[in-house]
Amino acid sequence: MAQDVHFSQYFNSPLTLCPSNTGNFDGDWRVSANYRSQWSQIGKPFLTEAIGFDKPFFIANENISGGVFLIDDKSAGTLKVLEIQLSAAYHKTISIHSFHAGLQGGVVSKSINPDAETYPDQFNWTKGQFDPTLPNQETRIHDNLSYFDLGVGAGYSVRLAKITPFFNIAVLHLNSPKESFYSDGTKLRSRKVFNGGLEYSINKLWYIDPSFLVTATDKASDVLLGSNLYYKLAANKAKATSVSAGLFYRSNLDVHTDAFIANGGLQFKNYRIGASYDFNLSELHTATNYRGAFELSFIYTAANTRLHKIEIPCDRY
Repeated sequence: MAQDVHFSQYFNSPLTLCPSNTGNFDGDWRVSANYRSQWSQIGKPFLTEAIGFDKPFFIANENISGGVFLIDDKSAGTLKVLEIQLSAAYHKTISIHSFHAGLQGGVVSKSINPDAETYPDQFNWTKGQFDPTLPNQETRIHDNLSYFDLGVGAGYSVRLAKITPFFNIAVLHLNSPKESFYSDGTKLRSRKVFNGGLEYSINKLWYIDPSFLVTATDKASDVLLGSNLYYKLAANKAKATSVSAGLFYRSNLDVHTDAFIANGGLQFKNYRIGASYDFNLSELHTATNYRGAFELSFIYTAANTRLHKIEIPCDRY
């Protein structure tokens, strides 16, 4: 029902989350990278790697940003996905309100290895098991496909005294591309994304950022919610500025529990690293022994060399 990749640390994968996140940061440019390994306990793991780059461009003093990201995904060693997407976004701040709109488009290439799986015609009734040396009789399967993919997104945030709420909405696979290893016209349904949260300063040393993500494609859905807690560090030789720890919950729209996710992070002046682990609580836990996925994330944001506007009142005419 769905083959899109997902990250438990969605908040550390801005370009794959929503096109309007492109260039939505305070800095000259940004590099992000993510790695996820899932279900290695029950065979070949599902491996997902992503890397992205984005940068704000100020054209006629308007913030127009551009970016690119690449996804390399391997599902149990059989289904391989390579995705390259370009994105662009426009950002406008009016007083304490910020508005964002983004567009992304790119090419997705998928391939399978028909010899890596077994099929009904390969069941050996004499031995009572599958025999991969038998012909699979699947003559209509193609081993690769590619298509153009399109997505749009929008976001909003507001700066209040101690709270900065934000919301994102996106529609991915907007063009419903044909996606089938057969010769039929099966199309990939559009995926809707709803994401929101806030940052709240508890005091000078502590702050939290509760957030949620709801995404759905046809009958498949993913729901995550939780929060990270941050502690600002005193000056140190490593130049680390804060540490964080968080707990998130994953289910779907039918409220079927999938996992609890524990994560931690370390923030430095220009970059931050994160690590998380999914504790599997679905019906698959009897095979996984409650072990799920391991993730790493890295974001580097170059310092901002663009001067902010400063208004100086003047009584003279």
